[in-house]
Amino acid sequence: MQKIPTHPCDRELIQFQGKIQPHGATLVIDKNSLEVKQASSTINQFLPLTAGQVLGKSVQELLEYISFNCSFEHGSYQQIKSLAGDCYLISHQSADCILLEFEPVLNYAYSSEMIMADMLDSMSSSATVIQALEAAAQKVKMISGFHRVMVYMFHEDGHGEVVAEVADKGLDPYLGLHYPASDIPKQARELYKKNLVRLIADVNATDSLLEKSEADETSSSVDLSDSVLRSVSPTHIQYLKNMGVAASFSISIVSQGELWGLIACHHYTPRHIDYRQRLHAKMVGQMLSSIVRYQVEEEKQQLHHYWRENTAGLVRQMRQFESIAEGVSTGSLDLLSINGAKGAALIYDGQITLVGQTPGKEFLMELSEFLQTAPTNQVFQTNHLSSIYPAAGSAALTASGMLCAPLSTDLKDCILWFKPELEQEIKWAGNPEKAVVLNPDGKTRIEPRSSFAIFIQSLKGRSEKWTTAELSNAYKLREEILLLIQEKTNQLKRLNDELKKAYEELDSFSYTISHDLKTPLATIYNFAELLLEEDPNLDNRLLTEKIKRNAERMQLMIKEVFRYTKLGREQISLQPIDMKTLLNQIREDLLDAYKDAQPEFQIGDTPEIYGDSTMISQVFSNLLGNAIKYSSKTNKPMIQVTGSAEQDAILYTVADNGIGMDPRHTGNLFNLFYRLPGAKNYEGTGLGLAIVKRIIEKHQGQLWFETEQNKGTRFYIRLKKVEQLELV
Repeated sequence: MQKIPTHPCDRELIQFQGKIQPHGATLVIDKNSLEVKQASSTINQFLPLTAGQVLGKSVQELLEYISFNCSFEHGSYQQIKSLAGDCYLISHQSADCILLEFEPVLNYAYSSEMIMADMLDSMSSSATVIQALEAAAQKVKMISGFHRVMVYMFHEDGHGEVVAEVADKGLDPYLGLHYPASDIPKQARELYKKNLVRLIADVNATDSLLEKSEADETSSSVDLSDSVLRSVSPTHIQYLKNMGVAASFSISIVSQGELWGLIACHHYTPRHIDYRQRLHAKMVGQMLSSIVRYQVEEEKQQLHHYWRENTAGLVRQMRQFESIAEGVSTGSLDLLSINGAKGAALIYDGQITLVGQTPGKEFLMELSEFLQTAPTNQVFQTNHLSSIYPAAGSAALTASGMLCAPLSTDLKDCILWFKPELEQEIKWAGNPEKAVVLNPDGKTRIEPRSSFAIFIQSLKGRSEKWTTAELSNAYKLREEILLLIQEKTNQLKRLNDELKKAYEELDSFSYTISHDLKTPLATIYNFAELLLEEDPNLDNRLLTEKIKRNAERMQLMIKEVFRYTKLGREQISLQPIDMKTLLNQIREDLLDAYKDAQPEFQIGDTPEIYGDSTMISQVFSNLLGNAIKYSSKTNKPMIQVTGSAEQDAILYTVADNGIGMDPRHTGNLFNLFYRLPGAKNYEGTGLGLAIVKRIIEKHQGQLWFETEQNKGTRFYIRLKKVEQLELV
C-alpha cells in the first residue's frame, strides 16, 4: 500500500516564521530591558520611525512619539493616536518578551452591550442547537459583513461538515458539504484552540518581516502564537486562493477543551475588520461554545453515562446467572444496552447466543473462523465489514459495521456487535483525496486541493461509525467477562477438588461402615439366635443387654456419620459467643457423665469467640469429653482449658494428663473413623475429631495438637477475630 505523505502544515511551525500580515505592525520588547528587539517593516505606518530606527529603543523612548499605558497586561488593548490616526495597541506576554501590535481603528457602530443582548435574545429563543448555530451565523455576518458565514462542525474522524450557513444572494450554498480532515491540519487545529479568532485580511498581500538588530540576528524567532497579526501558512493561503476566497475570518467553537467546530467566514475581495468587531465575534463564538457544551455535549455525555451504567448493571446481572450466555441475553439488560448496535452475538464454548437483528448462525460461524486469523486479541471495529471480509456483503442489511471483543486469544470465543447498513451520499467540496505531487528531487508532497466542485461519494455497505465510548464500553465488558470466566473456572476447580474429597470420604465411609458395623451386627445376630434356641443355661438378660449395647453403638455411629455429612451443607451463623458461660455448662454436663473419674476441671481466661454457637459448642464438648475420657483411668485426672487474645486471632488450649498418644500413630488422627491402637478400650466412633476439624475449617481457623505417650495431650484452636473473617 502506498504511504500517503504527511501534510506539509503538520510539520510547519507557522508561529515561528517571523512574519505578520501587513495591515498592522508589531514590536517585540525584551521583558527585562524593555528594549525593542524586533520590529515589523510596517511600523513606519504608525510611528515616525523605520524598523531599523526603532530597534534598541526603550519603551520610555517610544513615549516621545505616542502616548500609551505601559502596564501591558496579557491580552489587553488600548486606543491611541498614531501616524495612521486612531489605532489599537494590543499587548501579549510570553516567557521572555512582550508583543505590542498596532492596528488601525475602523468605523464600527455596534457596542458590546448591544451585541450581547441581541445574542442572548437569539440564543434563548432557539429551540434546537441547529437554530442556535444559524442564529450565531446571522450575528457574525452582521458584525463582520463577510459575504459568507458558515458553521463548520468536526466529526469524530476529523473531517468537517457545514451545518449552518448565511450567504449573500447569488452565492452557491455550501450547507451540507463535507471537507476532509486534511484541510485543517493538526498544527492549525492546536492554534485554533489557543487563538479563538483569526483574520486573514488579504490573501494576496505581502507579509511584513520582523527585522532584528545585527546583534540579535542569530537569536531565535519569537513565538507569535498569541499574535493577532501572525502570518498564515503559504499552503493555507494557496488553499484559499484555489477556493476563490480573498479574505477569511474564523471563530473557534471549543467544547470540553477540544475544537468542536469553527464559524468560518469568506469574503471574495480583501476585507479588514476592526479589532473590536473581532472581539464581538469572539463573544458570539464563546456563547455558542457554551451552548454546544451544555446541549450537544451534554446529550452525548448523558448517553455515554447511560451506556456506562448499563455496562456495570450488565456485569452485576451476569453474576446472577449460571451461564454467561443467560447473563447477557436474559433479564432487564442485554448486549444491546451498552452501545448503539442493533444486533449482537456471543460465541462461547461452541455455542452462539443471539440478541437483536443479526446475520444467521451459519454466517456467524464462518465469520468467527475468519476472525481467528485476525492479528489482535483486543477490541477492534470496522464500519465497513465487507472491506475486510467480502462475504459480509450479503449481510450488509444487518452487519455492515462490526465491533469485536475477543474472549480468548484464538478468537474462538468472542462478543460481536453489529450495526446495519447506513446507505448515504456524502457531498464533498471537491474530491477529498489530496493530490500527490512528485517533486523534482523525486520526493512526494501533498498540494492543496485546486478543485472544490461538488464531489458526491455514495457509501454502501457501511454503517454508522463506532464511537470511542462504544469501544470503551466493549473493552470494559470484555475485561469483566474475562474476570468472571476466571472466577467460574476457579470455582469449578474448587468444586472438583471438593467432589474429589467427597469421593475419597465416601470410599472411607463405605469401607468403615461395612467394616465397623459388621461387629455389632454379628453380635446382635448371634445373640438373637441363641435367644431363639432358648438354652436354659443362657442368661437371657445378659444377652439382651449386649444386643442393646451394640444397637446403641450402631445408632451412635450412624448419628455421628449424619452429623459429619451435615456439616458440609450447613451455613454458619456468626455471632459473639460468651465462652465462660459455654465452658461452664459443658463442664457441668461432663462432670455429671464422668462422676466415677472425679476429674479436676480448670477453666482459665475465656476471651469471646465470634462463630456459630452450635458448632463451637460441638468442638469444645468433643475435645473436653475426649480429655476426660482418655484421662479417666489416671490417678488424678486433670483437665485444663484456657484462652488468650493474639493480634488477629483468639487461641484456646484444651489439655489433659491422660494416656497421650504415640507420635508414630498420629498422622491420621483427624481422618474419618480413625482410632489409635491404644484407644481400643475406650468407647468411640472415630468421628469426633474429624467433626471438630471440619468445623474449625469452616470457621477459617486452625487446629493442631501436642502429645506424649502416658503424659497427656494438648489441643490448640486458633480462630480469627471478627474483622479478619471472610465468611458471608
